Amino acid sequence: MSRRITHLFFDLGNVLVGLRSGEKLKALAQRTGQGVETFCDKIWSHKRAHDYERGHHTCDEYFALLAEDLDLTYAQKELRQAFCDIFYPLPDRVALVRQLAPHYPLALISNTCASHIQHLETTYDFFPLFQHRIYSHQAGCRKPHPDIYEKALQATEAKAESSLFIDDLAENLETPAKAGWKTIHLPPGTDLKKALESFDISGIKNN
Repeated sequence: MSRRITHLFFDLGNVLVGLRSGEKLKALAQRTGQGVETFCDKIWSHKRAHDYERGHHTCDEYFALLAEDLDLTYAQKELRQAFCDIFYPLPDRVALVRQLAPHYPLALISNTCASHIQHLETTYDFFPLFQHRIYSHQAGCRKPHPDIYEKALQATEAKAESSLFIDDLAENLETPAKAGWKTIHLPPGTDLKKALESFDISGIKNN
């Protein structure tokens, strides 16, 4: 007999906010004579980006190094702004989370960096719904490392067997699933409400 879900954990990017190449990034890519995909790949695929998400660089250190890599030392302020111009709202997902909040302790587990969180928490109003926010740059580790999930359980005083984690990347679900968590793989465009139907979840309204 499976245990009742007592705690809900959510990823952030592509789950509660969408991700895209914003107009500011596209403009900087054009200025450097590169396609936006090539330009963005130099940012997000660089090992340093993962180190930044682990908290190994301050914001000033990271953007100074990134600007040098991209030959944009003269436009570091614009680069910082463009770096955060990648998010857009997912109101239907957030509306469902608002329904769940009175019924469950909610928490975030996100691979993210200080500049993105500073931007997101001042732009979107849903963060207070989450009693705990486990961010990789504060935890010192990224998904799918086991430590970040253990830190999440410790912070929330939850048990793996009664916890449900929702992420858009399947590889981020393998580690918690092996530890006994319930999981939902939620690629972009997936219906969150329908995905939750497999679990006995309280608070979801039928429209």
